[in-house]
Amino acid sequence: MTALDGDTPDSCQRRERRAELRNVIAMSIPVVVTTSSRAVMDIADYIMITGLHRPEAQAAILPAQIIMWTYIILGLGVASMVNTFASQALGRKSYAECSAYAWQGLYIAAAFGLIGLALRPLLPRLIAAIGHEPAVQVDEIAYGRVALLTVAPTIAANALGWFFIGVHRPWTTMWSAIEANVVNIALSVVLVFGYFGFEPMGIAGAAWGTFAAVCYRTVRLLIALMGPSMATRFASRRMWRPSAARLWNITRVGMPCGLQWLCDVVVWAIFVNVLIGARFGTAHLIATNIAWQFMRLAFFPVIGVGQALTALVGKSIGGGNPQRAMRETRIAVWITLAYMGSLSLVYWFRGAALIRLFSDDATVIQVGTTIMACAAVFQLFDALAITYQSALRGAGDTLVPSVFFLICNWLIIVGGGWWMTTRFPQLESFGAWLAASGLIVIAGMFLWWRWRSGAWIRIALMDDRNADSSAVECAAGFAAID
Repeated sequence: MTALDGDTPDSCQRRERRAELRNVIAMSIPVVVTTSSRAVMDIADYIMITGLHRPEAQAAILPAQIIMWTYIILGLGVASMVNTFASQALGRKSYAECSAYAWQGLYIAAAFGLIGLALRPLLPRLIAAIGHEPAVQVDEIAYGRVALLTVAPTIAANALGWFFIGVHRPWTTMWSAIEANVVNIALSVVLVFGYFGFEPMGIAGAAWGTFAAVCYRTVRLLIALMGPSMATRFASRRMWRPSAARLWNITRVGMPCGLQWLCDVVVWAIFVNVLIGARFGTAHLIATNIAWQFMRLAFFPVIGVGQALTALVGKSIGGGNPQRAMRETRIAVWITLAYMGSLSLVYWFRGAALIRLFSDDATVIQVGTTIMACAAVFQLFDALAITYQSALRGAGDTLVPSVFFLICNWLIIVGGGWWMTTRFPQLESFGAWLAASGLIVIAGMFLWWRWRSGAWIRIALMDDRNADSSAVECAAGFAAID
């Protein structure tokens, strides 16, 4: 920043800090809306399913969603690196490289979608092996069969959304997410309850509504990618070819992240379906389902701030300014702690009232209230974990955090949860939640330490020699554009 006449170094620095604060907030707001929209989509589905007045459907939707995410999350973790590479390319003013990585995200989505279709016949066996009550299994299969069709469009929509976030145009992805929610709610209401001459489809109708919504969002973002302004600035209509070098870059850095996300979902699937559902029954499973909806309201906005931070840190590092990345991360940490802290007070003092919004069963309310108390404590550390890991991802530091989670998830959530439920059976599912809370506390502290260590500064993520000649030629034509 250039000093104006009469400015002192201190006043210039204060103005720069205020600009950084505004930048973090301006990036975070649309991204928070985007990530929260998926939570709104899932919560809307849950409210509709509750309106069926069928406890087995209410118990089935979260386990079915987790089974679907167990596969899809691997592709999302890999494709999330589109944000990192696009933002670092933006910082280096290699504009054509930004859109080139967006196209590679689409090819990754197609590959995962084809594999998902091949795995679809195995779904009934997997659900039967989990061992929920027969009526719950029927609804889990009905939802899961359709949900697996959403693999390719979900990864594609997210890859394109991460591209727009990476090039600091988050409003595009925000509006696409809002529109997709409208599509989901409108179609799901019709299909779940059977309006306008349609046969009621129950829980499967909610899955079809979600499928239509994510397909709409993919097409909407693809049209935006091909628009005149993006074609002019980022050469998006010329960078569509598959690139082995770029696919390797995304896979190399994104696979640790994808495996960690996969591990997260598998571990939580075991936690919800086995340690709670199969061990303590439907009432505990319903309580976990309800509490989970409120937890989504907490962590999805924080994930949104994290995705915005990934783009900000990536651009700062791409532009050779790691000090600015540190300041942006500090601002994001305070924002997420303030948000999570506010919700912690609500969950601690009004947890029972929140659970009663979805159930009047005494056991469900009692169990759900204890889960909300756990969430009130651990989500402050969850804010630290999500924010610092997002900052590390912007720098390309994915391996060490991912290995940490791969080990600790199994040791603490699965191993610790099993030990708590067998050693202290009188605690019931609360024992498992205590173990899960311990993991989140440890993760928050570890990732804070990892960021403070500064190891991420030494990572050279992008190598100009890996760029295809076409990208170099295109980039040269836009070098003067800022």
